[in-house]
Amino acid sequence: MALITNPKTNVTELSGEYKMLSLNSLTITTASDALTLSYANNGISEIQNIIASITTGADANLATLVPSYSGLVVTIVSKNASGEAASDWTSAAINLVIIGK
Repeated sequence: MALITNPKTNVTELSGEYKMLSLNSLTITTASDALTLSYANNGISEIQNIIASITTGADANLATLVPSYSGLVVTIVSKNASGEAASDWTSAAINLVIIGK
């Protein structure tokens, strides 16, 4: 597992106590990458949902992303077109949209 690097962050306040955190142009380098958020750095203390998208580098060797979280640790599993672990992250970048409090 590798750490996700190069975060470019935007936080938008939604109604009530919810926020939308947009992390853009994140670099992934393995089939399972992790990112740790903090309230001090990201303004979120609890994750409600994650949407992940591949912005560059998508091909048969990097076709889908499966985001999950535990506490404030986000894990992104990348898969190839056959559903196996991805094997090529050349020029790969992803965006994450995280809804939380």
